[in-house]
Amino acid sequence: MKRTLMLPVALAFVTLTARPAWAWDGFGHQLVARIAWENMTPQARGRAIAVLQGAAQDTRLLQGFGTGTLTPQQQVRLFMAGATWPDDVRPPDSRGAKYHVRDRHFTDLFWRQSYDFGPFHDDSRPPAGDLLNDFAGLRTQVTGPDHEQAAVALAWLLHLVGDIHQPLHASGRITPSEPDGDQGGNLYKLEHITADRQRTLHSVWDNIITSNARRLPGEADDAFMTRIATETMHRHPRSEFAAEMGQTDVSQWARASVHLAQRRVYRAPLHRNQAASTTYRNAAFHAADPRIALAGYRLADLLNQVLGS
Repeated sequence: MKRTLMLPVALAFVTLTARPAWAWDGFGHQLVARIAWENMTPQARGRAIAVLQGAAQDTRLLQGFGTGTLTPQQQVRLFMAGATWPDDVRPPDSRGAKYHVRDRHFTDLFWRQSYDFGPFHDDSRPPAGDLLNDFAGLRTQVTGPDHEQAAVALAWLLHLVGDIHQPLHASGRITPSEPDGDQGGNLYKLEHITADRQRTLHSVWDNIITSNARRLPGEADDAFMTRIATETMHRHPRSEFAAEMGQTDVSQWARASVHLAQRRVYRAPLHRNQAASTTYRNAAFHAADPRIALAGYRLADLLNQVLGS
């Protein structure tokens, strides 16, 4: 079955009792990967595809691609598919359960706020989540001798670089009503979708890029993604991030996401149990848009270093 770009908007509306793993939605993650692809060396591209083609059959990473020589267009599609694969194997898809690692998608760096939009303060409790703990090991596995392990590790890296640039995948906001943290905004409830379901602040940020991407009449998936990636890079060229590109420590990326959460996520106009206003959503998009570009450039640099030599 041919893979296409999937926009799992419906998933973003569901309020779960356990912390969901999605950061950017499928389109957002694939956009990060597409920007990275455009900034990778030919050697890094070729090795990335070769690594992904080593995936075990039960991963279904190669579903629709096969193991033979791929066209340039198929290579881009496989690379982007790898970026969404760690979300694709989430329950209830039991076929991929062995590859699902729920707590790897985030790291909660805790901070306190006594009331909405009030002053914020650091908290001394240790971070939650495994993203920072697992990142270095995955990077090593990509060039290891186990081809099946390398393919899974690369897919995770493609995904996690996107995750860590979504501010709510690094933020653990503690308030009097959420003394253990608000699970990256998942406990910050907005309007009701149905009688027993509410949208969350996390879900607003998950699909803020998708909700602002407009497909032209008759525009095919590949052309749509290429255009959005090109427009994103035009708005936010690599030169915009001169200081950030020198930061190679993933924990620095996480702290920057927390900083953004404190100043741009938990901000007026936003009200619990009410829909996020157009003003808030516009501001959220303008905060998230450069994060997508930065994630793509950093992912390219990482893979050029790991796979380009």
